[in-house]
This record gives sequence, structure tokens and C-alpha cells, in this order.
Amino acid sequence: EFERLASETHHPRQTATRRPPAMISGVCHHVALIVLLVAPPAWGALSLSKPKKQCRATAVVEVVLAQYHEDISWTTEYAAPGVCFTVYSKGEQPPVGAVRLPNVGRESHTFLHHIVHNYDTLAPWTVFSQAVHPSWGYRGGVSSSGHLSDNVEFWDYMQPFPGRKDSYFVFSAASHFPSGMQTSRAGILFKTLRSRSKSSCPKEGAEEWGPWWFEPSHPHARGRKPSMLEFYHRYIALDEKNNADQPFTVAFPQGARFAASRARIQARPRSYYETLLQQLSRSIDPIEGYWMEAAWYDVFHPEALQSKAPACSLPVLPNATSSMSGGDADIALRR
Repeated sequence: EFERLASETHHPRQTATRRPPAMISGVCHHVALIVLLVAPPAWGALSLSKPKKQCRATAVVEVVLAQYHEDISWTTEYAAPGVCFTVYSKGEQPPVGAVRLPNVGRESHTFLHHIVHNYDTLAPWTVFSQAVHPSWGYRGGVSSSGHLSDNVEFWDYMQPFPGRKDSYFVFSAASHFPSGMQTSRAGILFKTLRSRSKSSCPKEGAEEWGPWWFEPSHPHARGRKPSMLEFYHRYIALDEKNNADQPFTVAFPQGARFAASRARIQARPRSYYETLLQQLSRSIDPIEGYWMEAAWYDVFHPEALQSKAPACSLPVLPNATSSMSGGDADIALRR
């Protein structure tokens, strides 16, 4: 199945941005495929090519985008046979063809909505992403950050079963709970430190992570309820009776971008995702949204919970809060 799915999805990496979108045929892409050759349409005028159910039924890869006000015209760069884009919008002026959702729960509410409502008809491979244009780097607090680390490309997420694996996560941040201390992958912060590797964890281990830092105003450190420990052990790991106060460190993709196979997603029952969706449906910016961003790997990998064993080799955690404040970290990642 690995080889079959990979062969059915051809991704022209080097030429995709130069091919006229109107010349691409046989593509299931229900935004942005009707293109005027004289002048491209504004992003708000993107059009449907096929009904949504038909799109998913013929797709090998479905890209699920959580959109608010982002320009999604970039999606035309990734049109390819067997690829279907589904856009969920919580904005006041959603793109034509987008599925409207209430503005609650951040991007994880969108991803959970998709899983719950399409659980039995998920594509063989699903990419989950915020709708910002994918590009290298992360700038703290800037919504235009593209969240690609090192030399990873968006095409890499669209390749089913890379290295025969049934998911693709690029860990670019890590947080310790309950302390709220954090570290970032060097390859997402500094261009000069970008690795050629596209692996989930840096190949050089802890050496390719920055120093631990602490920022009291960051959501991971504010002490809001439920805490990450409470939420994680109750709704993610399902082991709160024995581990409710057990601290741990979790690595995660900064910006909530990842991909997984249908079987990997269905490793958890629909009811599991329904319960999570309820927790994310109560307000616009719930603390649970930040906890979910950090926990998606563990959601899809119940056999490899990071509360039991780390996903990556990380720097040794200091005993006290780091001397590098959040302000210093912000200066560092702007250099």
C-alpha cells in the first residue's frame, strides 16, 4: 500500500510554481482551479472544481486548511493529480467554496471537526495545516510565520507514507509541563543553522535545539485551567487516575502542521475525537487550543505517548527558570 499510494500522487517539486494552474488536468482541488489567464482572481473569488464529496472520494491526499483571513491563493502551487484541498473558514468573508465554521477553538477545533464528520471517509493521507502560506521560519507572535523548519517543504507533507511511516510530524518546538519552559529547533529560527534533514527530529539530537527559556506571559506558563497536565492525562493519554500530576516534556510542530494516514487517525475511535471536539467548542481562544497544538502527535500515537518516552532528544532541562527570558528569545529569533 505504501508504494501504491506514493505512486498515485505525483508532486512536481521543482516546476509546480511555474506551471500555469489552468493547464493542470485531472486534479481534485475544490478551491482555486478556475483561473483567468489574463489576470489571476482575488483570493476571495476562488472557485470550486468538483463537489466536496466527489473530491474526497477520488483523492489520495486531502489537505485540510484552517482559515480565518489568510490569502489561500498559494494553494494553486500545490495542485497535483490525486490531491484535494478542503478549506474550513472561521472568517467574516470566507473564500468561495470554503466550509464555514463557528469561530471557536483555534485550528484544532477545525481539525477535530474534519475528523469527526468524515471519520469513515477519510482520505488515505490527510495533511492538516493552518492556511498561512507555507514558508521557512517562525517569528514569535507574528501570524504570517510560515512554520516550515530546516529544508522541509510543504510537498513533503503531501507525500504519503514517507519512509514507510504512517504519519509525518516535524518537531520544531518543545515545552515542559508544568514549568512552562520551552525550547525551539534551531532550524526553524536561524537560516544559517538549517539542516538538510527533513526528519521528524534533528539528526544531531539535542545539539540542534536552542536553550530552554521561560516567558511568564506565554500561554504555556500562565497557569490557566485546565492545566496541560489535567487536560493531557484526562483527554489525550486517558490515564488521569494514575498520572494526573506527572510532569513531562512534549515536542510538537510549531504552528500545528502535520500529516497522517487514515489508519493512523483511526487508531483512536470517533468517540475519542468527539470528546476532544466538545472541549474545543466553548470559546474563541480556549487554553485547550494551545494544549491541543502541543499534543497532536500523542493524539495519533497512543502507543508512543511522550509522557512515557520522549519523541526527540532534547537539551537537559535546567532546574530553575532559564536566564534567557522570552524577550531575549524573541530578539534571538529575529536575528
